[in-house]
Amino acid sequence: GYEGAGFDEIGARLDLRGPSLHHSYSSQEELFLRTVENGHAEVLDRLRAIAARDLPAGERLRLLFVEQAIIEFRDFRAFASLFLMSVPVPAIASRLAELRREHGQVFRSLAREVAEQHGVPPRRASIAVLPALGALGNLHSWYRPDGPLSLDQIATEVADVLLQPFLTAG
Repeated sequence: GYEGAGFDEIGARLDLRGPSLHHSYSSQEELFLRTVENGHAEVLDRLRAIAARDLPAGERLRLLFVEQAIIEFRDFRAFASLFLMSVPVPAIASRLAELRREHGQVFRSLAREVAEQHGVPPRRASIAVLPALGALGNLHSWYRPDGPLSLDQIATEVADVLLQPFLTAG
């Protein structure tokens, strides 16, 4: 957890001494924030690139769900934990909340566009994004790579299921 990770332990895992980290980062808080912000920037770039593609809105939203599953399980598994971690430092907790909102906004904007095209109320679309992101965030707790489906297959199937609330007004 955040409180248990000091410069010396982090440095040891990176094969560095604590003072080497102090040269680049003034505090544990700064190191933590920069780590999360760097990962967040890369994830956001990937998601925004998908959202901007020249495809129908529903397909772009489905691809966002697929990409988020891959990010959560394979590419940024550790980042996802940091991103959602509860941190006792108010300034960091506030920044994490801001980053989560920015991340969610990519999904919410596209979800509203899809919902509007299919006659789904905007409020329902905004709410449906929340359990969709929650499901993707918990993929690591139930998906097994040695199971019958590959990560790409399960990501696609999960994305198809998560897309449904945005396509049907009933």
